[in-house]
Amino acid sequence: MSTWLLETPSEHGDVDKDEVSFAPGADSPTIGVLQEFGDITGLPCVLVDREFGRVLAQSHPDLIHYIPPNSLSRPADSSIDVQIISEELTYFVIPLPSQVGLAIAGYVLSSRNARPPELQLAAMEAQRSENQLEQWLAAVPVCDVRLLRRLLECAFKQLKQQSLESDLQLELESLSQQIDYTYEEISLLHRLTQNLQLSRPSEELAELCVRGLYPLIECAGVGICVENSDHSMRFLSQGRLPFDQMGFARLLARFDQHNWSKPLVKNKLQHTLLGEDFPGLKNVVIVPIGDPQHRRGWIVSTNLRGGREFGTVEANLISSIATILGTHIRNVELYDEHDELLVGFVRSLVSTLDAKDPYTRGHSERVALLARRLGQQIGLEVSDLDDIYLSGLLHDIGKVGVDDRILAKPGQLTEDEFRQIQQHPMIGYQILCQLRNLAHILPGVRHHHEAFNGKGYPDKLKGDGIPLMARIIAVADSYDAMVSDRPYRKGMPIDRLEEIFRRGAGEQWDPRVIDAYFQSRDDFQQLCDSYSPATGNLLRDKATTRSGPVLGRALLKQ
Repeated sequence: MSTWLLETPSEHGDVDKDEVSFAPGADSPTIGVLQEFGDITGLPCVLVDREFGRVLAQSHPDLIHYIPPNSLSRPADSSIDVQIISEELTYFVIPLPSQVGLAIAGYVLSSRNARPPELQLAAMEAQRSENQLEQWLAAVPVCDVRLLRRLLECAFKQLKQQSLESDLQLELESLSQQIDYTYEEISLLHRLTQNLQLSRPSEELAELCVRGLYPLIECAGVGICVENSDHSMRFLSQGRLPFDQMGFARLLARFDQHNWSKPLVKNKLQHTLLGEDFPGLKNVVIVPIGDPQHRRGWIVSTNLRGGREFGTVEANLISSIATILGTHIRNVELYDEHDELLVGFVRSLVSTLDAKDPYTRGHSERVALLARRLGQQIGLEVSDLDDIYLSGLLHDIGKVGVDDRILAKPGQLTEDEFRQIQQHPMIGYQILCQLRNLAHILPGVRHHHEAFNGKGYPDKLKGDGIPLMARIIAVADSYDAMVSDRPYRKGMPIDRLEEIFRRGAGEQWDPRVIDAYFQSRDDFQQLCDSYSPATGNLLRDKATTRSGPVLGRALLKQ
């Protein structure tokens, strides 16, 4: 361990001298260079600030300071300055590599018996005794000028090399930090792209965005104001923002004329009118979500940590997040608009069937409601319940291909007429199978007249071989058919219907579905009593998730 004297200005403007020990590799960069120079050359030296003419550190605690007049005022370039002060004393200055204005300075003697008057005067000014002067002169190296130059040149080259290595190390650390930041940025974007399913609500994606941005940007707070599915605005935040949702609206109003095709970046706001109106706001970035025709919200980030200012790195990252979020919101809107068209088509089909068979008007929708309730009792997912509802709504659509006279016949059907009726599941299947968006509901349309014992139609499927959707619709369809009034008969009493259900469990119907009916029988009665063709879809106001096919959910939002 080498001992160095570090000199720092006191609060009164004087120079305090504190002896400080620096272990190799544990000191500041500039002190480290001074130590390295002393280790390389063995020369006593000082670290000087050439601009202010001040000694910052020295290699020996008993070193006698000597700086020739005007020696530090020379240009602080990259050249070594060697001055022959007298026949007995040679002075040198070496600029510190990569440290503008700092230099290493020192002196050597021309002979062992030399007593330069310059050093004697410096010793007297430092109040050193004659004995201390003699001891110091004995410690000062003796060196020829030419040899000194070569020694200094070698040391300077080594210091430059070490400075270059140090700069490269700093650059490597900076690149490493940049790579880490880029990796985290890519990871965030990757997580977001993995959650771009149209089934995911925009509010959930916005929450992922705000949670991911906050630690990545290293700011005081991040906020996202995003439009909900009901067109209200929701304000999400992480960290501390110097405003709430209303305050953010006031902040946006201040930049009403801003060109929002580019991010808004404002730094150094502490002593501005904006900073006074929003106390605590030091800097801010605001990026819109969506294009001007489809603006769906905003992303805001405030107050970078460490006194840093927002720049293109942060603005570009936030812009990328805003683009992903805005695109997702717009895609969901377009998909929902497409859904609306399909919903209109489905309702037109059901209306066509109602017009063809007015005595069964509302039957399809009641079956859809009852089947959905059975699926709920069994414990199916919301998306499956939506599919069951839609399949129940269209289960009899194939009757549009059956002769009107057969559908309206009040009496018992002939064998040939019954065979025509039995064609309606296949006719409905053939009508709907051309629509890819309805493929998931086709099993209920085609197989809702299959019997659990395998004696049904059209494919004579048996037991669990019948799709569960069809087994559920079969029970709902039978319930509504038996309890509903017809021109040629009154609806069946509930106790008689339930007796038939009990006897038919395991033969006509799935026992599991029959059990679900008995567990929800009160709801069945209520659904049928509250239904009327004028009210239409009784579930239109019920909230459902977006986890399944969108068409069924759009129907539930009607």
